[in-house]
Amino acid sequence: MEGHDGLTPLCRQTKWTEGLWLHCHSYCGPEKTSVCGGLNNARNRIQTCIRLAIDAGAGLILPSATERDEDHLVKTNGAVRVCPEVFWNVEYLQASLKEQCPQLKLRMCDDRKGIKNVVQTPRRHYLEAAHKNGTFRKFVSAAFDKSPFNLTDVSIKNPVVVNFGDSFIGWNYKESGELMTLRKALFKVIRFNQSLLDMSSKIGQHPKLNNGAYIGVHLRGEDDWPHEFGPVADQMRFYTAEIQRIQKTASYNIKTIYVSCGDEGAIKRFRDILTPLGFTVESKSTLLASSNGTLAQVESLAFDQKAIVEYQTLVDARFWMGLVMSSMSSLIAYARSIDNEEDFFSAYIFPGSTRNGAERAYPTVPDMKGNRVTKLMVVNGVDIMDSFP
Repeated sequence: MEGHDGLTPLCRQTKWTEGLWLHCHSYCGPEKTSVCGGLNNARNRIQTCIRLAIDAGAGLILPSATERDEDHLVKTNGAVRVCPEVFWNVEYLQASLKEQCPQLKLRMCDDRKGIKNVVQTPRRHYLEAAHKNGTFRKFVSAAFDKSPFNLTDVSIKNPVVVNFGDSFIGWNYKESGELMTLRKALFKVIRFNQSLLDMSSKIGQHPKLNNGAYIGVHLRGEDDWPHEFGPVADQMRFYTAEIQRIQKTASYNIKTIYVSCGDEGAIKRFRDILTPLGFTVESKSTLLASSNGTLAQVESLAFDQKAIVEYQTLVDARFWMGLVMSSMSSLIAYARSIDNEEDFFSAYIFPGSTRNGAERAYPTVPDMKGNRVTKLMVVNGVDIMDSFP
C-alpha cells in the first residue's frame, strides 16, 4: 500500500462481517456513548474509530460529541450532546468512504436502531498500549467469547453492536507501518464543518493578510492552559524571536502577524510586544470588525467551533508557529506538511530527543523546532504523534 491509496486495498483485503457494528466512543455524555476531550481529542477518536472498525471488519456507528462548558473550558464532558456534523463535514466523509472503502457501512450519531444485542468491552485508558494491525479484531473476538453471543451467528438479520470506549490515541500508526499511508488517507477523509470553514475563508481572504504573506501564530493563553505545557510568557518570548528571525531571512518584507487565541487579553499583550518592533498584529476580531454580522456570528459560536473558523487561516499562513503540547497546533503542523515526502515530526521535531514510554524529552526546553515555514515550541511531555491525528 503506497501513498494515499492505501485505504482502498486495505478495505478490499479485510474480512467483513455483515451485521457487526462497532459503536466507538469515549464513554462521555449523558448516554455514555459520546466522544469528548475537546475538538481535536474528539477528532482523533473519529479517525481512530474508522481505523478500528476496518481492523474488526465491522460497520461503524459514529458517536455524538459533547460540548465544552463555556464557563469552565477544561470541562469537556458536558451535558450538551451534539451530532458529528456540528464539527465535521459528514457528507464529505460518507462520500469519501463510499468511494475509497465501500465495504465500511456507517450509521450516524449513536444510531443503534433495530439492534438489540450488545457486546460490552473493557474500557481502555489512553496511556495503555494502542491497537495495531490485527489486535482489535482479536479484542472483538475475545469480547464475543465472554458474551452470550457467537460471532459466527452475526448477520444482517442478526446484528450485534460492539460497545467500545477509549479516551484518546487508540491506534498506533507507527507500529502498524501506516504513518505515511493510512494515517494520511484517513486524515484526508475527515474535514471540518464546511460552513465554519466558509467563515474562515472570510478571514483568510482579507486584504490585510496580503494574499497569504503573513505569519500565523497559535497562542495558548487561556486560563485553562496547563503551565507545564508551555507558559504563555514563554510562548510570547520564543514566538517573538522566531518572528524576528523570519523577517531577517525572508526575501520580502513581512510584517503582518495573525494570532489565534481564545483569550483576547493574551492577544493584546502579544500585540503590545510586537507593535513597537514594527509588526502589525491581526486576529479574527480585528479582521472581521468591519463585518458586524460575521463577527457576531463567530462570537456566538462555541469555543471549539471558533477554533475551526481559525484553523484554515493558520494552515494557509506563509509562515506559522505553535506549540507541540497543543493538539490543535499538532494538527495544524501535520496539515501543513501532509504532502511532504518525509514525516514532519520525525524529520524536524523529534531528532535529538529521547522517548521513555509515552514521554518525550528534548535536550533543551523550551525550544523552537521545525522546518523553514512551520515551527513548534517544544517542552517535555507526552508524545501523541504515533497515534495522531
